[in-house]
Amino acid sequence: MLFQIGLLAAVPIPCPVSSRRVWAQRTGEEAYPVDDRPADPFAARLLPVAALAGLLAVVIAVIWPGGAGDYLLPEGTLAPDWLATISGACLLAGNALIAVAVFTLKRRAAFDDAGQSEQLVTGGVFSLMRHPIVGGLGLIYLGFFLALPSPLLMVGLVCFGWHQQRRLAAEEVLLENRFGPSYGQYRSRVGRFWPRWPRHQ
Repeated sequence: MLFQIGLLAAVPIPCPVSSRRVWAQRTGEEAYPVDDRPADPFAARLLPVAALAGLLAVVIAVIWPGGAGDYLLPEGTLAPDWLATISGACLLAGNALIAVAVFTLKRRAAFDDAGQSEQLVTGGVFSLMRHPIVGGLGLIYLGFFLALPSPLLMVGLVCFGWHQQRRLAAEEVLLENRFGPSYGQYRSRVGRFWPRWPRHQ
């Protein structure tokens, strides 16, 4: 668990839209054209706090499990083996999904000085889901929770989910402003975290 946290902290993960852009307020900076700023200034104030709170909850629960509250299991109950298996599978799948997405971005995209992708990447794993990196991080957080099902880790998981839902909503506005109808078509064709199967009329 500590190795996984260290890996997340040490390895930079590229993103189609940098968090700085998503969290920026309407400040009139040259890096943020008028038609390409986040529509929700709320994101600039509370989203970073939610992200840090979620990560801090995970770190405390892993480093100091005795002080993180009792597990969400009856006292004296050992966690079943299948729970550990599912936790390991979530951690493995999450890391693999992030690695594939990062490889795809680095191979197919170029980033400007502000950390903004200069072209819309829709191939590889991005042809199956719009946000594979966030999906991978979600699997890792779920794996943490299943490994140490404590109230504090549940708080971390909830903070992560709420933060990402709001951040991605703002990010998609920026992407649509930047890439126009091509991103709208991509969003209607591809699911956020899993494939969107064709609907038969």
